[in-house]
Parts: sequence; structure tokens; C-alpha cells
Amino acid sequence: MSAQESGESLEEAVQNLQYMQQVYQNQYATISREINAVMDYINELNAAKASMEKFDKIKDSKILSPIGSSVFINAKAASEPNVLVGIGGGYLIEKEIANAIEYLSSRIEMHTKSMQELLKARNKAEEAMFEISTRLDKILKRA
Repeated sequence: MSAQESGESLEEAVQNLQYMQQVYQNQYATISREINAVMDYINELNAAKASMEKFDKIKDSKILSPIGSSVFINAKAASEPNVLVGIGGGYLIEKEIANAIEYLSSRIEMHTKSMQELLKARNKAEEAMFEISTRLDKILKRA
């Protein structure tokens, strides 16, 4: 149905499409930021997992341990096969390294699936922006 058939003026049709385009652009930008945050978290989980997989090589060695705000202290990796794992909400649980690696792997898988859903949503927003842009071009060429 064209703008004239719906009783909408050409100017109103253009304004409505521009508004819709802006909404989808904002949605696209928001989803992109979420994707970047999830990717950063997945990278962090992978780094922690890789460190634990190499634990046998570093136990009883001197290491640098982060204490916050990019500040590190010299420490010694304990030979104890347990680590504290954050489970959310500021809570930590103690796990054997093998179980911690398994837990991190499941978190990586879960967040990877979440990122795939975000990518689908971003693609839909991109398709909508393209469709609106095409419609705007057609309207403006007829004007």
C-alpha cells in the first residue's frame, strides 16, 4: 500500500520511514555493543581456561597475580589442585581444576550461543535498515 493510498502525505511517509530507520540503527548499535561485550567475556573465559590447562607447568612457580586496576603482585602458584571460580553475583566456589575447566567450557558454550542469537538479531536489524533505505530511495525518486 502506497503512502497516498493510506492517506499519508509524501512528507509524512518520508518522516515515518526516517524515524523507523533511526530506530533500527539504534537497535543495531546496541546489539553490536552487546556482541562486543559477550566476545570480550568469552575471550576472558578462554584465557582463564587456557591458564588452568597449563597449571601443571606453573604450579610452585612465581607468578604475577592481579589485585585490581592493572596492579599485580608477585605470588607463588600453589600446588593445590583447587581454584576459586566466580559463579556470578560476587560469589565464588572452590573447584578442582578439571571441574573448573569443564565449568568454564560450559560457560563459553552458553555465551557463544548467546552471541549467535545476538548476531541473528543484528542481521535482522540490518536487513530492516536496508529495506527502509530502499523504500525511502523509491519514494524520494518519485517526488
